[in-house]
Amino acid sequence: MSAPVFISYSSKDRQIAQTLCQALEARGQNCWIAGRDVRPGENFQESIVRALREARVMVLVFSSNANNSEEIKKEVVLAGRHKVTVVPVRVEDVVPNDAFTYEFATRQWIDLFQDWEQQVEQLVNQIDQILGRPAAIRPVPEKPIPVPAAKPRGRAKIVAITLASVLILAGAALAVWRPWQHAAPVVVRKSGPATQVTALQVPAPAPVPPTVSGPAQRSQTAKPAAPVVAAPPISKSRRVVNKTVATATSPASVIGTPPPAPVASASTPVAPAPPPAPVAQANADPDEAAWQTASSAASRTTYAQYIKQYPVGHHYQEAQLAMANLILNGQPTGKNFDGNWQTVFTCPNLGQYPGYSFQLAGEVTGGVYHGIHGVKGQPSSLVLDGKIESDGAAAFFGEIIVGSSLVGLGAARGTASDFHALVTFESASATGRRIEGRSCTLSFQRQ
Repeated sequence: MSAPVFISYSSKDRQIAQTLCQALEARGQNCWIAGRDVRPGENFQESIVRALREARVMVLVFSSNANNSEEIKKEVVLAGRHKVTVVPVRVEDVVPNDAFTYEFATRQWIDLFQDWEQQVEQLVNQIDQILGRPAAIRPVPEKPIPVPAAKPRGRAKIVAITLASVLILAGAALAVWRPWQHAAPVVVRKSGPATQVTALQVPAPAPVPPTVSGPAQRSQTAKPAAPVVAAPPISKSRRVVNKTVATATSPASVIGTPPPAPVASASTPVAPAPPPAPVAQANADPDEAAWQTASSAASRTTYAQYIKQYPVGHHYQEAQLAMANLILNGQPTGKNFDGNWQTVFTCPNLGQYPGYSFQLAGEVTGGVYHGIHGVKGQPSSLVLDGKIESDGAAAFFGEIIVGSSLVGLGAARGTASDFHALVTFESASATGRRIEGRSCTLSFQRQ
């Protein structure tokens, strides 16, 4: 797979690079990004070289992480070798070091941290000019979307769903029209002095509600069966995500009582039954199939397999949260990790929002972790709780009280911010990462 726009970024800036990728693709640009387009089993370096060779524009996500990345320097050199135009976009107010100063000497960068929407539009226009495309009028999203977009449905699937819906409506109309054509009795209802004829109405199938998965959207398999009614609202708790599906009811409960069928006789032909509606083709997306397998088993093993196989899958975050909930709601077995653990919670810079770090002395007792930074409930505090399994797999739940809107991504001082994290413990150390929000890390050292 190749694309005219290659997105180069430090692995530490993966989240903002994916956000930029989605913003560009929402405006009609076809992008290649390693975190999504390097498939399982492919050689990472070979895939990057091949994608760069076939690209025409490199969008370089420049930050303090990129400024110190040797891999990005190699990608810039490869871009020059294959005559790929490099467009630097700064996501932080960082001055390029000597190596990048040389590379950027003849290039004008774009500062995304000043005015995201305006600068993304400028970037899109610049890419269009490089690719020789005419400028187009594009709808501008209200705000950047923080997660990669769900894969669009294929054209064949849309055609199949549309055809199924048309056949359902046509069959229902035929079933109503043919009996009436042969003098079938008509159902009437009296309403006051006048007599009102009640017509049989067949509503179009109701849309299936999406499943909850945080910022990401989920694809659903169309089921052209009996008419359905809308599902009740989806309820969520802080730790467990509940999902509901539409429930089918009988046609009579939705559209009223149909007219009685005519009695067959020699002079009255029997109306043929409408042809069965074709069933929409099952979703063949391997990502969706893997998720169905993982969520059906609902075990740590299957969730871990999905997370490993699809690191940028549609349900990646949902699988992480499900795995964290299994551990947090279960009985801890990691007594072998009991003791004192020096803990560091670190959040990197994100655009104009600076990073920060909390240090706390945590303690594990019976496989249960507890630690506090600052004064509980007060600004700039962190309360961290977790459970550890005997094999070192651990999940944590934390509550931060924002101390400054500058580091709280705009949230007001005193605002509570909850998060989950998955961590892997070894005998004397442990590392993990926050699941929701900014890509923050957790590190532990046994004392």
